[in-house]
Amino acid sequence: MADMASSPSLDFNVSSEKVQKINAAFQKISRDSFLVFARGITIPSVSGPVMFDRVMAKFQRKFFEDIAASLHALRDGTIPPNRRFWLERTKKTSKDNDVAVCLLWLMAFTDRPLLGQVCAANSEQAAIIEDRARAIMHYNKWLNSYVEIVQRVIRSRAMPKGTRVQIEATGSAGAAQGPTPDILVLNELVHVDRWDVMKAHMNNAAGVPRGVVVVATNAGVKGTPAEVWRQNAFENRERWRVHHWKKKAPWLSNEDMEEAKRLDPIGAEFRRLWQGRWVSGSGGAVDEDTIDRAFRLSGPLSSKEKGWRYLAGLDLGVSHDHAGIAVVGVNEQEQSVREVWIRGYVPEIPNDKGVLEVDCSAVEEDVERVTRVFDIEWFGYDPAAGGSFMAQRLRKRGIRMREVSFSSPAQQTAMAVAFVTLMKDGKLACYEDEEGRMRRDFGKFSIEHKPPSKYKLTAISDEHGHADVGVSLVMTLPRAVEILGGISGLLPSDVLVEENDEDLSEEEVKEMPDELRAIYEMEAEDFGVKPKRVRLTDLDTI
Repeated sequence: MADMASSPSLDFNVSSEKVQKINAAFQKISRDSFLVFARGITIPSVSGPVMFDRVMAKFQRKFFEDIAASLHALRDGTIPPNRRFWLERTKKTSKDNDVAVCLLWLMAFTDRPLLGQVCAANSEQAAIIEDRARAIMHYNKWLNSYVEIVQRVIRSRAMPKGTRVQIEATGSAGAAQGPTPDILVLNELVHVDRWDVMKAHMNNAAGVPRGVVVVATNAGVKGTPAEVWRQNAFENRERWRVHHWKKKAPWLSNEDMEEAKRLDPIGAEFRRLWQGRWVSGSGGAVDEDTIDRAFRLSGPLSSKEKGWRYLAGLDLGVSHDHAGIAVVGVNEQEQSVREVWIRGYVPEIPNDKGVLEVDCSAVEEDVERVTRVFDIEWFGYDPAAGGSFMAQRLRKRGIRMREVSFSSPAQQTAMAVAFVTLMKDGKLACYEDEEGRMRRDFGKFSIEHKPPSKYKLTAISDEHGHADVGVSLVMTLPRAVEILGGISGLLPSDVLVEENDEDLSEEEVKEMPDELRAIYEMEAEDFGVKPKRVRLTDLDTI
């Protein structure tokens, strides 16, 4: 090995005859030693093709040393000493390349039929694993005598065609079906949206006592299934071998990092990808520490408590979104707002075209139920997506539904300011449900500033919806702030009149009460504004 390490590489800058001799010796040793193979292959580096051992980082070497015995056991058909590996690194730390090295060695030197499977989060990630394997084979020509890659399949040339590694995305047809693999790689777990497929893969792997699972991922978003899996790995070190690298790759320059930081002005993606920090989302309305402090409650309430007033919000989506309900308690004396009950709704009922929609009847039933349980005095809703029609029905049942228009600049500003103020002052306390919805939704919120003094709270949409549960909570907060200030009754932002663009006729003006007509005529005379028709809404007072 010393002679090989002293040459620039195995395939470069030496004579053809010497390359053949070196490769022949290297192949013979590699068959018996995965570590020799990993250290001695040529890889593309930032400075060109080079022997891996010369540029291998300590965290890479440690991973290879840890997994080597299990790879040998897989090849030989014996029980691996370690069957579960968690590989979490920052961006550009060669995670996909290192996984490809393991798979290529197995396919090149296995002495028995062997099935491997790489389940990537999406087709793009699946292509990366394949590309890394192809690059290694390009710079190590001799590998082509042992292995071939055809349409996302890495095949052994020496063994039957059943000896292969299939590379697929979670959304591909047949994912998680078929025979159980001897080695399963779950790649980029944090990008997965089809967790039923990932669970099926893990269940399949559990049925292979001599099988190995490698989870390879960057840091992700708190409150997601990926974080739950991560906690399981970190808390069960006897079962899981954890390799966690949360610093920048040693081959990246400070200029590279500064550029990545400039491209992410909010900073959440930079923290997640380049610093290895699990974040609450990419919105950036409030910082990570502030969100952490807010989640200090153990769980929901089952009944109202003395001294507390209860508000609720409903964000209704039907087919293109999810829906959510949030109930908060407000205590003026304690100067505190608490999340006391939440529920999220996913589209699950097919319409006549087969498109899944939210079960609106279930939403209505829950609105009625929580209103009775907590004696809710104010129930806000977004009039979009059919919210107005549902509100009409609920008002007839005695529920105090209040329209919160997200198109109103005044209400947008009130919600944004209330959310940020309560969070940063530590007055909003929350709990996590089993799905981690609220923390995940908070992480999606961003603040748009519209000079001079208007703000808008926006939410990033993803596979979990458009922050529907979080939005439901946020629409209650302007009312909560008013209660904390000791003010009851309607908010200034409650719309009691709706204005249209038609001028009042002279006859309509004459029919007004004298006091009201005088005000309108004064407005028209002093400011040149013609009176408009107005319509009282059906909002009642508390």
